[in-house]
Amino acid sequence: MDRSDWDVDRLIDELLERIEEPQHQAKKNIPNPRFTTYLENLGWAQLFDFDMNRFYAEPELNLQIQLRQKLFHLDHFDDDTVIAPNVSASTGMYFEYTVVGMGVKHQPDGVPIIQGDHPLSKKPDLSLLPIHDFTTSGEMPQVFRLYEELKRLSKDRLTVTFPTWRRGPLDMAIQLRGYEQFVMDTVERSAFVHDLMSYLIEERMRWWDAYCKHFEAPDRTTGIADDWINVPFITPTMFEDFVLPYYLELEKYHGRIVSVHSCGNKEPVQKMLLRLKTLPAHEVNHWTDLEATCRNIPPDKHLHIAILNTEVLLAGEEKMEHDLRRIVDLCQGRSYNVVAQAIEKVHNDMAEDIEQAKRWVEVAKGVFGR
Repeated sequence: MDRSDWDVDRLIDELLERIEEPQHQAKKNIPNPRFTTYLENLGWAQLFDFDMNRFYAEPELNLQIQLRQKLFHLDHFDDDTVIAPNVSASTGMYFEYTVVGMGVKHQPDGVPIIQGDHPLSKKPDLSLLPIHDFTTSGEMPQVFRLYEELKRLSKDRLTVTFPTWRRGPLDMAIQLRGYEQFVMDTVERSAFVHDLMSYLIEERMRWWDAYCKHFEAPDRTTGIADDWINVPFITPTMFEDFVLPYYLELEKYHGRIVSVHSCGNKEPVQKMLLRLKTLPAHEVNHWTDLEATCRNIPPDKHLHIAILNTEVLLAGEEKMEHDLRRIVDLCQGRSYNVVAQAIEKVHNDMAEDIEQAKRWVEVAKGVFGR
C-alpha cells in the first residue's frame, strides 16, 4: 500500500469490510488457549517508515497509520486476534508522567525518553509537585486535540478511545525521584515515600473523577501498569510495604482491577497480588517463571503468557514447538492465552521478522489443535 492509498475514508471502508468477514468474526468464538501476535508501535515506525513524533503530532497521519497497522495484521497474521473498529487518541506511552510535571519526548523510532530531572529528584519536598488539571496539565491538551480530530476524521465510523490513567504509583515515584534515591528513601525517609505514593494515587483518582464526569462514564474498571515491579530491582518487602497498600486503595476506588502489568520479574510478589480480590488474571511476562507462577497462582485465575520478543524473532520451529508444548503441559486444567509479540526489526530485512511471527502462528495452530 503506497501513499496514494492513504485516503482515510478508503482505509476505513476496507477495515470495516474486512472485520465483518465470516472468517474473521468466527475468531470471537475461538476457545482458550488463544494465540496472538502483534507488532508494537515501535515496530510500526520501522515497518511504515515514518517519524513517531509526526505520528503523535499529526492526527491524519496518526489515523492512517493505525488503520494501516490493523489492515497489515489482517493481511499477514492469521492468529486468534479479533481486530476491532477502533483507534486510540494516545500521544505516547507515558502521558501520566506529564500530568505530574515530567517531560516525555520520543525518538523517531518511538522509543520514549524521560526529559531531565524533576525538581523532586533533588529535594524530597511534596510541595514541588503540582495539583493537576484534567484539561490543561501536561499532555492533556494534546490528548483532547487528537481525540477530537480522530473523531472528526473518522466521521464517527470508528470508536475513538481516550487514553486513561493506568500508570502505577511505583513507576511514577521512581521516575520522579530517580531509582537509587527512591531505594534510599525507603530506608531513610519511609514516611516521605508513603506520602509520595499517597499523592500519586490521589492525583490518579482525581484524574479519574474528572474523566468519568467529562465522558459520563460510570465504569471505573481499569488496570495498573508498574514497570518497576522487577525483583531484584525492588525487593518483595519494598513491594509489600510501599506499593501493595496503594494497590488495595486503588482497587477500592476503581471497584475492579483487571490487570497488573510489569516488564520485570513478578514471581516473588505474585502471592501478594492475590490480595487484589477482583484481579481475574495474572500476567506472566517473559521475565517471570511460568512453572513458579503455576505454583503461586490458583488455577481459577487466568494467565496471560508472553514469549520473549527476541525469541519470537529468532527461534527456530523446533524451539517454538518445544516452548509451546511446555506451556501446554504446565497449564493443564487452566485458562490461559499466549502472546508472541515482536517489538522491532531484528533481521536486515523486516520481511523476515514478519515471516518469523507467521511461523509462530502456524506452529501454534499445530500445538493447540486449530
